[in-house]
Amino acid sequence: MASVISRVRAADGRGLLGTWVKIPSLETVQLLGHAGFDFVVIDMEHAPHTLQRAVELVFAAQAMGMAALVRLPDHTGTTIQPLLDGGADGLLVPRVTSPAIADALTRRMVFAPKGERGLGATSRAGRWGLMALPDYLRAGDEALRMIQLEDWPSLERAAEFAGLDHVNGIFIGHGDLFLSSGMPTSDPAVRDLTARVLKATREAGILSGVAVATPRDAREHLEMGFSLVMVSNDTTLFGRAVAEAASATRAAPKE
Repeated sequence: MASVISRVRAADGRGLLGTWVKIPSLETVQLLGHAGFDFVVIDMEHAPHTLQRAVELVFAAQAMGMAALVRLPDHTGTTIQPLLDGGADGLLVPRVTSPAIADALTRRMVFAPKGERGLGATSRAGRWGLMALPDYLRAGDEALRMIQLEDWPSLERAAEFAGLDHVNGIFIGHGDLFLSSGMPTSDPAVRDLTARVLKATREAGILSGVAVATPRDAREHLEMGFSLVMVSNDTTLFGRAVAEAASATRAAPKE
């Protein structure tokens, strides 16, 4: 299966559409695949996924033809090796506030001697030892190593983060940016900052990512040129669907 970076390049300017996976269910991941999403991000930061379940969700997403990324739970880095060994297409590091943090964690996603990732060719990522070693190493090099910048000072330094050796993607965390700044994504200053971060990723030749709430917002950010655009999340998508069905049924006029 092609890497996320290769998929973005093959899309020829059209970004990929994804969503967050918070429900620890293989069936709902299958439904997301049937619905036509290009990728998912399995969320270990804000959902109670165990390491084993996260790897199973990676498998389920890839079986449906979607790319499978995982957002790390924290900065300890203890899940990096097993998630990559489990075949994740890439990892998203939340709440990055300094180049030192970004470098330390993404370095652990890159094989030695350039980085600190250990050889695990007999894992799922290496087809349990059946993949030729050069192919396994090449696939590892193509894994997405994306950092999430979520506060104003960090986003202002996007170009600096984009220039780090092992960072190949920057994701804008508009949610926590709102918490710290009080400004929504519609604020002109936030829109300008978003455009500047996108410009920094383009100039560095790395991927860009963003999460939004509505299909309208998703279309807007795809048109802006973001590489990865996430709309809503599985809990909200499925929850609203069943709520709307129940509401519409009860509101139906009596015959």
